[in-house]
Amino acid sequence: MNPYLIVSIVLAVIVAALVIYIIADRIKRRKDLDELIDFLTKVQDRDTFPELGLEAEGRMLILRSEIYKLASTLQEQYTGEVKKNTYKADMLSNISHQIKTPLTAINLMTDALKSGNMDEAQRRRCIANIEEQTDHITWLVRTLLTIAEIDAGVLVMKKESVKLRGMVDEIVSSIAIEADIRDVSIDVDISPDIEITCDRRWTLEALSNIIKNSLQHTEAGGFIKVTSEDNNLSVNIRIEDNGCGISKKDLPNIFNRFYHGEKSDPNSNGIGLSLAKQIINSQNGVISCESEEGKGTIFEIKIYKSATV
Repeated sequence: MNPYLIVSIVLAVIVAALVIYIIADRIKRRKDLDELIDFLTKVQDRDTFPELGLEAEGRMLILRSEIYKLASTLQEQYTGEVKKNTYKADMLSNISHQIKTPLTAINLMTDALKSGNMDEAQRRRCIANIEEQTDHITWLVRTLLTIAEIDAGVLVMKKESVKLRGMVDEIVSSIAIEADIRDVSIDVDISPDIEITCDRRWTLEALSNIIKNSLQHTEAGGFIKVTSEDNNLSVNIRIEDNGCGISKKDLPNIFNRFYHGEKSDPNSNGIGLSLAKQIINSQNGVISCESEEGKGTIFEIKIYKSATV
């Protein structure tokens, strides 16, 4: 056979193969491009966020993987921002609600004082009530600012060695008159030698909120017991009462901010237990609660001696 003819045939076959390869490659690339566009469309629609899939390969798979990681990161950031904005809106709404009640009372009593239709005893009661409401607003604003600082991680808790018995005795002394009026006994059984490492001021606030909560929900003739034990791992504090107890429906929510249960005091602002939990948690501690309606409530606090939580 003519060698030139053979060469021509070989060249023709090579050219045909190249053309077929180029066409096939373009078809494949077009298919990959279409799949990529479809993938990006699904990524854009957060409700149908796609699986990465196994049909892609090579550089297309790498590209898809990078897009997927970027989209996942952006989605997490978006979700986080939505939660933050919702939290801020709810927080502002609750703060407004909490402050509105005492402000309304102050306005009413101020109008009554302006009218001049009061005897001296009524006027003094009115002034005392205004002072009480003002103190309540001051406490409320301070507490909410503290919560905001804890949430933001900017509240620095001191680490100091504190006698637990001394703190609890101080709390009991501050509510002794109220306890007598309510006819509720408070028994403290804590060794004077037990110490915890904490910020005294804020831990005092946390324990005070819990003990006061027990007092508010214990009927006349009832009791509150505060005990503690010290072991190698932690200092455990137990606050027990034989009050009205907490319903099963409310129990999981008692540490939620602004939560009001069925038996909450109408004047309660729903932040005392929430603040107590945040203070304890921020100092390497944990708090739990168990309760039974009609029988009482037990708060258990563990302050760990090292970073074990």
